[in-house]
Amino acid sequence: MSSTGTGLTAGWAVWGKRPSRQGYHVISACPAEWHSAYNEAIQHWSPGTPAPTDTLPWITIGPRLMPDGQLALGVYVLHGTDSTDVHNRPINRITHVWVPYEEAAVRGLGWTSLARAALGVALGAGALVPEQRHPKAEQPGLTASGGAVELAIGDDEHLVHEVDEVFTSTDGSTLSTNVLRWHAAVAARLLDGPVVVTGGTEEDALERLRLLDNIAAMLPYALRAEVSAATATSSGANHRIQLSWGRPAVDVECVPWQAVPPAVDVLSPAAREYHDLLIHAWESRGGPTVLNHLADAIGFDARDDAARLTPARQAYELLSALDDRLAVEARALRGQPVAPEVLDGFLRDPQTHRSTAKVMSRAKLSGPSTDISSLSTHLDDPQIAALVRQRLAEDLRAGDLSSVQERVGSLLGATARDGSQRDVVDRAVAHLVTLPDASGEGVDITSVLQLLPSLQPFAPDTMPFTRGTLASRPELAHGLLRGAARGAQPVATVVAWLDWLGTGPEGGAELPLLRDLLLGPSASLWPPPQRWAAKNPEAAARLLDLAVACGRGEPVLGQEFFGDLCEVLSPLGTGRVLRRGAASSWEAESAPLRDVLANGPYAVLTPQSQARWDLLCALADEPLTAAAGHHGDDPSHALLDTYSTSLCRELKGLRQRDRAVAGENLLRELLCVAKDRRPGATARAVTERLVQAPTDPALCRLTGEAVAALLERRDWRADEEDARWLTRLATSLPSLKNVTHLYALRDAVGNSELTTDELAGRLRTARRAGVGTPDLCEPVTAWAKRHRSPGTALLNLLEAFLRAHRDREDPTGPAERLALERELSRGRVSELLWPLYYTAVTNDLRDQETEAVKAIRKETLRRDTIQQRLQHLNDMHVNRY
Repeated sequence: MSSTGTGLTAGWAVWGKRPSRQGYHVISACPAEWHSAYNEAIQHWSPGTPAPTDTLPWITIGPRLMPDGQLALGVYVLHGTDSTDVHNRPINRITHVWVPYEEAAVRGLGWTSLARAALGVALGAGALVPEQRHPKAEQPGLTASGGAVELAIGDDEHLVHEVDEVFTSTDGSTLSTNVLRWHAAVAARLLDGPVVVTGGTEEDALERLRLLDNIAAMLPYALRAEVSAATATSSGANHRIQLSWGRPAVDVECVPWQAVPPAVDVLSPAAREYHDLLIHAWESRGGPTVLNHLADAIGFDARDDAARLTPARQAYELLSALDDRLAVEARALRGQPVAPEVLDGFLRDPQTHRSTAKVMSRAKLSGPSTDISSLSTHLDDPQIAALVRQRLAEDLRAGDLSSVQERVGSLLGATARDGSQRDVVDRAVAHLVTLPDASGEGVDITSVLQLLPSLQPFAPDTMPFTRGTLASRPELAHGLLRGAARGAQPVATVVAWLDWLGTGPEGGAELPLLRDLLLGPSASLWPPPQRWAAKNPEAAARLLDLAVACGRGEPVLGQEFFGDLCEVLSPLGTGRVLRRGAASSWEAESAPLRDVLANGPYAVLTPQSQARWDLLCALADEPLTAAAGHHGDDPSHALLDTYSTSLCRELKGLRQRDRAVAGENLLRELLCVAKDRRPGATARAVTERLVQAPTDPALCRLTGEAVAALLERRDWRADEEDARWLTRLATSLPSLKNVTHLYALRDAVGNSELTTDELAGRLRTARRAGVGTPDLCEPVTAWAKRHRSPGTALLNLLEAFLRAHRDREDPTGPAERLALERELSRGRVSELLWPLYYTAVTNDLRDQETEAVKAIRKETLRRDTIQQRLQHLNDMHVNRY
């Protein structure tokens, strides 16, 4: 079949039955020899049997491969007649008209144009008159011997002309947007399988078909070679039609006519990709451009290209070919990699549509490139601005601070040249600063505090949103300035940030003082008013930290401000009354200063300032973070001497209550009591100076107790330097003599080469030095337990202990031994050893008793022998005459 003139030549067939018992069949056709093929085609696309109440005609359109091998688009018009069969059932008829697919595709004919022309043939003049009962009766225009028919189709009957005007509306109204998205979603669902449109009040078959044609117009024309449509179907029919009007049914994808756009999250991945690309192309190129391109997309250059693709992928590939730029945008939409320079080219092109800018911005932000300056001209789009904030927040959550720095830096650089979008960048940075406070963000405050210092200081009177955020959050401004102080030029950088932050009353109270302190000798605000720190403890903590970080530790730890800081840390300080009264929480108010002290000074301090810093640490019950333990490598000991002298002087200058608290904490930290570290040169120097004149009895007592606690540590052993230090301390602190003797005794117990007699001698020496008998039990027990027979070893030791007294003509030996035995018998340390000792002693005594009895018997026998001898001699003497 071929076209002639403006019309289109079509083949045809009439399918029905006569009033007889004969079934439905092809009554007449052109070509006549295709009866069998027509019969199969008509039954293949049958919409079912209409109910008596259904409105006819029904129109079905579907593709079919004809006997000559060409692909056809067939129209099937089901209409009624005035005849009934032998069972008095109405006889319906289907008029089938078809045209070659290629001719319809080249002319861009929609289903509606074809159906309108076919309907004119099927329902033309005389078509609905009562059928004659003559067996040769034929329908006018379609005769049994007739040839092909001419379909009256004008040159302007392009499918685009049938599309509702609301599709191509550019007013952006909700109606046009919803209509577009409804049709796009239904078309995408059609790529996944059959769709039934339900509802609607339109009864006219051609109008229904036109509305279905609108849906198909959202797909490339090439898919009409596979898709079928029907204006109505029988509810009980098992039909093969893919797009139809009908009633809701189970196991069929049903969409209400132009209701809320159907959900697209149920689409297959390929169909969803087509849907998203279609919406994007429509928004960026306009509806008419997309519709014309889809109508012209009649197929692939090679048949094999289509055969290897699913319908959804065919549709996607054909739509992507609209223009070269859309092909790139399609890759970005699918999340496929696009070269950064290509993305930048799109984003920097002033002709790029806003929809395309959104797609390319998303691709740019999801890629590895951290130079996002090309987005700067699109930041006025709220969605793009939100994408920027989202990516920056994701990087912060992941701890990728360098990416955040580079992305923010690139935006700041780009907007510095064009300030129209600087506010958007400002809001994005302010958003990042507040992320740790946002619910569920999961961002570490440390990352935020490291972000701003990594950037160049902002110019004054710029970035107002970020500045306002920091002004309302002094701890964030503190983090910014502390990070800035870590650079090569801390003072200049911090002053530059202060110029941007401002030093007005809306910011932290420490900012004007810090700026004044950093400006040098001409400072007019330093030192701060008396008791300023006590009234502003949080600001005082930040000021101390920042001043030290900027190398201004000496003035900020000067005598006046140092005393003020001591007031903050003292539970009895006047600052409590100055701030909130006696009921205020000292722990909460002093917490910021304690945190600063615990973190330690960032910059190096002089020994005097180190001493004051560590004394503040001791008052705060924090580890000594300035200099303690770090002067051991000083060959001249000058730094150590200055530090220890200053520390002791400042400690003795505190009020009594604070001096006791600070002294106890200081000694505990210096001597590493209950820790796995060894006290070093600093600890030795400080403790010796604390017990030197002029002495403080309380500090001397605390020093003795701290040293004694150190000597109690089982993991600590004095080296030669420690031994000399303990000897010097014992000279100034008599109370330590007993402790040092006991420590020496414990240390000796661990010496495997020490003999029993030598240990016994040391026990006697310790007792004479004043070590209590109960204190001897622990080393004695430890020594005995090292032996295979602890009870016997202890027995031998106590015997040697007694001999040590006897050898030195010390008459207290028996009493000392008895006292030690008594303590061993009731002490917890030796409760497991005592039974062994008791057994050993009793066995030894019984052995001695046995030997004594033997000796007594032997001596008794000797006495008896001597007496007998004497008696014999006496008898001999008396009787000699």
